Amino acid sequence: MRSVLALMRVSWLTHTSYRLNVIMSVLGLGALFIPIYFVADALQPVVADSIADEGEVYFGFLITGMVILQFLSVGMNAVPNAVSGGINSGVLEALFATPTRLERLLAGMIGYETLWAAFKGLLLLVAFVAVGGEVALSGIPLALGILVLLFVAHLPLGLLAAAMILVFRTSGPLIPGLMAAFSLLGGVYYSTTVIPEVVRPLAEAIPLTYGLRAFRRSFLSGEPLAAVVGDVLILAGMAAALMLVGVLAFRWALNYARRAGSLAQY
Repeated sequence: MRSVLALMRVSWLTHTSYRLNVIMSVLGLGALFIPIYFVADALQPVVADSIADEGEVYFGFLITGMVILQFLSVGMNAVPNAVSGGINSGVLEALFATPTRLERLLAGMIGYETLWAAFKGLLLLVAFVAVGGEVALSGIPLALGILVLLFVAHLPLGLLAAAMILVFRTSGPLIPGLMAAFSLLGGVYYSTTVIPEVVRPLAEAIPLTYGLRAFRRSFLSGEPLAAVVGDVLILAGMAAALMLVGVLAFRWALNYARRAGSLAQY
């Protein structure tokens, strides 16, 4: 645990040393929040029927979608960014040569960034409530559990990208492409029920589709686990399968880089 906290402290010190970036990051939330409020209000009559099962209010629908997407973006980008940064700075080989277990190293490398993203998401949700948005307090514990499952389901994609960086020194368009697909097909900006039938199977293959729907129904509408258990079970199954693939791919890539002696080579 001390190693995890030590690595998180390093990330915190690095992040807070660029104070202007921290300030602009927080102020940027306001620049995001204000236009969404007015756009959602204008489109409410148009989308009301399609989001009736996911909170009914389009402003809440949008805010939760964007908060979740930004949070999951960290899960997908944090590991490859940390690996790439470690290679560039020359510390990656030294880190992996320590007796610290791999999962603790990775947790420490992405822990601060994850907490920072969660903090910014919380600010957006607090602002949502402050302007009159309604949340179901009874559904918050379930929503948090779903959020954890969503993060676990998307973290392996970051492990795959990190594995590509270890082997090829680049992950190519993998993460940007997945982020674009998830934002368009995962129900972030509109309900998946309005997606054309020809591409709906793609939406049904995305973990975000099930997790975001269950999150909204619990967080905004207060529906119990029994009402969203189908989506939660599918999400959990996807998370388990993806985690297995991601961990195996990353360990294989790490062993390959060690044998090739390329951990310290950019």
